[in-house]
This record gives sequence, C-alpha cells and structure tokens, in this order.
Amino acid sequence: MVDYIEDRATEPCGRTVPATAISALRYFEKVGEVECPMADSALLLSTVSRLEVQLATNSAPAKKAPLYFLSQLISLELFVACVDIPLYHRAFAWYKLVKVWASLRSDDCMGLQPCHLKTVAGGIEFMLERTKTSGPGRRLRWLKGYVSSRATITGNGWLETGLLIWLGVGFAFNRDYFLPEPNEDFSGCRAKPSDWSSTSARSRALFRELRQVKFDGICWDWNGNLPLMLHPQALLFWRDRSERNVLTSVAALLNVPKSERDFLGRWSPDGSDDYLRTSMQMVNKVQAQVAQGIRDSFVAGGLDLEERLGDNGLFEYLRNRGVNEDAARDCVQGFTVKRVAPPSDDDGFGPGQLEPMLEDVQPKVDAELKVNVEFSGDESAQSDASNSLAPLYFVSFTKKRKFARLHLIAGCPLVPGVSVAAFEYLCAVDEMPWNDYCKKCWPRGFRVGQTKFWHEPV
Repeated sequence: MVDYIEDRATEPCGRTVPATAISALRYFEKVGEVECPMADSALLLSTVSRLEVQLATNSAPAKKAPLYFLSQLISLELFVACVDIPLYHRAFAWYKLVKVWASLRSDDCMGLQPCHLKTVAGGIEFMLERTKTSGPGRRLRWLKGYVSSRATITGNGWLETGLLIWLGVGFAFNRDYFLPEPNEDFSGCRAKPSDWSSTSARSRALFRELRQVKFDGICWDWNGNLPLMLHPQALLFWRDRSERNVLTSVAALLNVPKSERDFLGRWSPDGSDDYLRTSMQMVNKVQAQVAQGIRDSFVAGGLDLEERLGDNGLFEYLRNRGVNEDAARDCVQGFTVKRVAPPSDDDGFGPGQLEPMLEDVQPKVDAELKVNVEFSGDESAQSDASNSLAPLYFVSFTKKRKFARLHLIAGCPLVPGVSVAAFEYLCAVDEMPWNDYCKKCWPRGFRVGQTKFWHEPV
C-alpha cells in the first residue's frame, strides 16, 4: 500500500489523493471485518502526511474560476425577456442569472425544488435542501436564499419573466431537483435531471447564442446580430462555478463592506428569526447596490467597472490555445458594451410626434387616472389629479431638451434618475408641455371616442 500511494504521488496527483486511497482501504477493511487492519498503521499514516506536504509544495497555485463580463449579464437579461426564443433556452438563461445574483454553487441547485420558489415583497425567496452545509442528516435541514427584484441592470423584469416560465406549464412538475432536461422542441422539460456534463454543454450552447450589447444612455439592447463570442475557443473559458464569485467581486470593487458581502452565498446558517430577517435585508441591499453600481458605471463620470474588471484573463487563455493575437484581441473587445448616442428626435419609446399634442391627449389621460383611482378603492385618492401632492407622471427629455415624452411613474420600465438622466415629475399632465406619450406605458394608445383610457403596464 505504501508503494501504491508513492507511485501515485510521482504521477503526479492531487494533494488529497493519498488520504482518499487510505479512506477507501479503511472502508473495505471495516466491511470485510479484517482482524488486523493496516489503514491505521503508523507507517501508512506517516507516509500519507509526508506525501501531502510534498504534493502541496510542488503543486501549482490554485486557479479561481474566471468572472463573467458585464456584457454577458446584460445579454442574458435580454435573452430571458426575448419572446422569440424557445422557452427552455430562456428558462436556462434565468437559471444562470439566479446563480450569479444568489452566489450559488452548481450543487446548491440540485436541492432547489420548484415548489420552494415563491415571490415575496421585493423579489423571490427559495429553499435550499442539499448544499455544502445543509441537508438530511446535517444540523441544518434547509437554508433560505433570496434574489431582489432590483437585481437587474436593464430593468426589463427578467426575474419575474423567468419565474413565470419555471412555474408555468411544462416546467412546474413535482421533482426533487431543479434543472431538468429539455424536451425535443425546447418548449418544456422532460422528467429527467440534467447532469453536470449536459449542463456544461448547454452553458456553452447558450453563450454561443448571446449577442453583443449596446447602450444609448437610456435603454439597453442587442447590437444587431453580432455574436458575443467571436471565437469558439472562448466558449471553453468559463466554468460552472464562475457564477458564484461575480456578485462578491463586483461588490468589493464598489467598496461594499466585507461584513455585508459575507452574507452573499451563506444563506442563513443561523436559524433564528432575527438572523433570517437581517440576512434577507442585507442580501437584497447588496444586490441592489451592485446593480446600481453597474448601471452607474456606464454613465459619464462613473466608475468604469469594465475597465477595472479587465479581460478576466481571456486574452492570455486564447493565446495559449493557439489563437493569433489580432483574433484574440477582437474577441475580448467584443465583450465591451458599445456606447451609442440616442437619436435626437427619439428616446427609445416609439416614433416621436414633434408637434404638441397635449390638447388631444389630456382628457383621455385624466380618464385613465379616474379609472385607476376607482379600481384601487382608495377614497383619499379620488380627488382630482391636479390637486394631488404626489407626482403621478414624469417627463423624460432627450439631449438639449428638444423632445419631451410623458411617462407613468407606476408601471414604466424607465426609472427616473437611474435610466433617465433628464426628467421632471408632474402631478398633472398639463403642468408643462410635452410632445408624445410613452408607448410602453400605454401600448394600446389612446382610443378616440372611448370613455375609458386603456392602460396596460408592461
């Protein structure tokens, strides 16, 4: 046995291999009821200790899994919200994003059952059964995890959209694992768990479908049909454990205190009610800070996180794989979010009408306000909109305030001060002139001759 483990050490092998071999020997000797077991002999144990020191001394430094680029996270959010993509692909992209924002290991998701996913105030909550620190036979049976609804860069509601897919037909069947295999047309799932090799291959296939991203100062979108991965070797760069450290690393760059970052990925090891509430609040806070910090990094004058994160070692990886220097540099450059200027006559919410249209629209907007007030049943809100002290609308402006567009505060994907730099709040629609209304706040438009104003939030 001493000769065997010494031969293994000369291959070389990992530091834990000799001790693992002895553990296997000890198991078989115990099952076979060997009278004089040699697994615990002093000679064998001293040899294992010596080889562990030797292998640790000669081993290469541990390599950390490379982080995702910010453009990957943005493209994944756009991927989840794209209705032209098969449901399973969108659901799998949602699974990758949840692993990022929740700092989950791949093994953690094996104990995440769909029936334990639920919406709570400000995001989603889930129960983890089998993790590195919890599960049957351990001190902790269940751990809780959270993802905030503010954990988004684009603000397109990817969390809610993906959750509807996972809780919908074809996905929400009873099982004791989370990620199943897809069906033939990727419109649903089969009752079979996805193993590690299939999940890794599916991750590479997902990255191959992602496209480059552009930002015009207001909205995020794909940059045409340009693929995000410009070289096939880049698909092999990331590992399934890459998602776990993204949130912590970006939070450190944003100077989030370590005491707050430590809540990420711990998932309530203390079962007390006070700790559970603190953990949820702290995780949601850090997720919101990171999302806001990423958005601010694309605004002039903000901390450039793309520059601080660098190329994650991708350029060196491609060069070591035989990719020429120019192709490797182009591949890395493809992960940079392209900044474009918004059109001078459009802010991304439909074609603009430069002539004032307030007189035609105001009666119908006031009618919508009346309908919303009656539906809410709040008697205090049934006063006229112009007498309300709380703003109900805001107007966004393009450069040099040449074009103004009216939005609803409740329901609009744009957030004043976050995705809109130039804006003003309004309590009534006639407080100031504006050119057009938001087509995403009112997708059905204004129906002439109708007594009701149709509003359908996105």
